[in-house]
Amino acid sequence: MPNSIQALGVFLILLPGFTCAYIAQQLAVRPKQTELDKVVEALLFSLVLYIAIGPLFHFALPVGWHQEASASPGDYLVVVEWKELASLAGAAVLLGIAFAANLNHDWILSLLRKIGVTERTSRTSIWSDTFQEIVGGTTVQVVLADDRTVSGWVHYYSDDLGDASLFLERAEWIDKENQKIPIPGPGILLMPAAGIKYVMFLDPETTDAEESGTESVR
Repeated sequence: MPNSIQALGVFLILLPGFTCAYIAQQLAVRPKQTELDKVVEALLFSLVLYIAIGPLFHFALPVGWHQEASASPGDYLVVVEWKELASLAGAAVLLGIAFAANLNHDWILSLLRKIGVTERTSRTSIWSDTFQEIVGGTTVQVVLADDRTVSGWVHYYSDDLGDASLFLERAEWIDKENQKIPIPGPGILLMPAAGIKYVMFLDPETTDAEESGTESVR
C-alpha cells in the first residue's frame, strides 16, 4: 500500500509540469519537438513548480498515509493534501500561460539579444517574427506566383511558414496600370497554393496618400 501511495504522490507532483507544458503548447507556436523533448520540458516545469510550491508544504508529497492505532496491521489511512494539490494546479496554469506569453512576445530572448548573449528569437521562423513584430494596423501588398498583386489589411496570418496563408480585409487587386479593383465582401484568403512570392509592408501614414503613386512590382 505505501509504495502505491508514494507512486501516486510522485505522479501528482509530475502532473502539473505536464499540464503546464500542454498549456504552453496550445497557446504558443513551438518548434517541432520530439517526444523526449516534451517529456524533458514537462519534468523541468515540474521541478520549477515543486521548488516554488514545495517550501510552503515542507516538500511533502500531495498524498500521504498513516496507520491509526486502532487499525489492523496493513491498513492505512490515505491523506490527500488538497491545498497543496490546488496550489500546484494553480501554479501550473499560471506558469503555462506566462511561458506561452513569453514565447509569443519574445520577452526573455529579446533581453538576451540586447546584452549580446544570443541572436535567436523564441519564434519558429522569420515569417512569424515579421508578422508579430510589424503587423498592427498595417496595409500589405502581396505579389503572388502568377505575378498578380493584391493589397489589404492583414487580419489573420498563419503561424507556420510551411502554411504561408494570409487573410486580408479591405482587399483590392492592383492591375498593371496600378488601378485598384476592390474585392467585394469581407476580404480575401490567400492560401499556399496561391504561391506568395513576397509581401510589402506599406507605411500606414502614406498608404492612402502615396500608394497611388507606387507602381506594382511585376
